[in-house]
Amino acid sequence: MVTVFLCDDNQKTIEHYSRLIAKITQKHHIEMTLSAFNSGEELLFHLSDSPDQADIIYLDILMGTLNGMDTARQLRAYGCKAEIIFLTTSEDYVYDAFDITPVQYLLKDATGEDKFEQVFLRAVDLAEKKATDMFLCESGNTQKIIPIKEISFFEIWKRVVTVHHNGKETIEFYGTLEQLERQLRDKDFVRVHRSYLVHLPYIAKFQQQSLLLKTGENIPIGVTYLKQVKQLFSDYISRSNIHSFK
Repeated sequence: MVTVFLCDDNQKTIEHYSRLIAKITQKHHIEMTLSAFNSGEELLFHLSDSPDQADIIYLDILMGTLNGMDTARQLRAYGCKAEIIFLTTSEDYVYDAFDITPVQYLLKDATGEDKFEQVFLRAVDLAEKKATDMFLCESGNTQKIIPIKEISFFEIWKRVVTVHHNGKETIEFYGTLEQLERQLRDKDFVRVHRSYLVHLPYIAKFQQQSLLLKTGENIPIGVTYLKQVKQLFSDYISRSNIHSFK
């Protein structure tokens, strides 16, 4: 799952590049969430407490009171390690961008779809290589480290926990969901059933008695959990400011 933030003060620009990013991720079968922000101030406020929410950040430079370059400097000061791509109309700041260590400095009018796609895929590759939020599974003499962002859900049966990750891959170990809930606190996992713990970014749709995940899997949802799950999912969407463009 790749988390992309797009910051631009022009709504038409946000919609255009959101569609283009969605087209690229669909083409390359990349799971993605997209959050849009209309100013540097809004983006900084959103990231102030959790600077590592995004994997990739697209930043316009010529924006309102706080320009994109100063926004990027503040993000780095916060400890944000996201791959930053400047997407702007002016060449004037290209040398100022060096200390931000961006993936690329793109001019909107001079960047075709092929170049945009190339830079995006490079940013995805860089983000995946430096992912540090990991989950350690120990099964017998086997140990496996999984990026938390790749885990869609956990299920348990007779103390055997199955981790579903990276699409359809699984690994099993002994444990309890209560232990997992404590271990994954503040990682956007929610208990939806006595046997299932689901990662909120993977929820695609609430159905009558189940959840449809973006991986295509259906997870049962217990009646006693339904209200809390809907509230936590709503909070997650509001917090992430996720927009979907078709």
